[in-house]
Amino acid sequence: MASQAKLSCVAINRILLATDFLPESENALACALSVAKRFGSSLLLTHILTAEDFTGEGFEWPALSDITRRNAEKKMARLRNCRQLDSISQEVIIRPGHPGDVITQLAAEKDIDLIVMGTHGDAAIKKLFLGSTAENVIRHSTCPVLTVGPHVAVQPLDRFNCILYATDYSAGSLQALKYALLLAREDRSELTLLHVIESSPTGETELRQWKREDRERLLRMLPSDAELAYEPEVVIETGVPAVEILRFADTRRVELIVMGSHAGGAMATHLPWTTLHDVLRNAECPVLTVCAQ
Repeated sequence: MASQAKLSCVAINRILLATDFLPESENALACALSVAKRFGSSLLLTHILTAEDFTGEGFEWPALSDITRRNAEKKMARLRNCRQLDSISQEVIIRPGHPGDVITQLAAEKDIDLIVMGTHGDAAIKKLFLGSTAENVIRHSTCPVLTVGPHVAVQPLDRFNCILYATDYSAGSLQALKYALLLAREDRSELTLLHVIESSPTGETELRQWKREDRERLLRMLPSDAELAYEPEVVIETGVPAVEILRFADTRRVELIVMGSHAGGAMATHLPWTTLHDVLRNAECPVLTVCAQ
């Protein structure tokens, strides 16, 4: 029997926004503010000073370190002047180190419920398999990660009107369902549960049977305390998961995709990440990923 998602243990009280002050981070800030206002969350504004920040001609360490930190502090001060931040409890942390490592460490130290971060352009997102900050954080964070990709348009949302939950029935997917339901309940959103069948059936009869079984399985996963404004739609497709997820999101003008992710480790480097990688690279809306704990 399929496990049900339990909503009683899900909360978004503390949000960590990772920013590098580049224009692409503005989308991530807008998303973080939107969620924080709806859930009354506090916001941890974080900037990581990387090794690249401390290199340059004509400067000696530690002088460059001091200059770099002061510049970051000035940029953070300008960021905090945003009027939308006035009503939100804030904390600022600027630390040196590897961004992925520092972000996940801070999330654990500060009991963070959600990490929000942007990704930069096609060149950066293509490196998702090769150790980028986004990959590192998604793999190793103990809390959900809201990623705002390079194709997401700037449009502050008071609510997510249409949410797509895509599942492969993994442990991470079941965790992700809790957040899809929580956000759908809070925003009174339309919610679609999507599973993509990759295997090829022997014929139409077997395909109909598979779709019926998957539909029943998804419905059993819904908890009795969901209290959604609209009954969730269940969609079963066949084909390549990433292609079908993106196609559905585009057709329905989905404003948030929710998916499970696979935990870090040597065996988690290859195929399990293919679908998530392609969705993050091409999605035109934010993507919330949740790793099994």
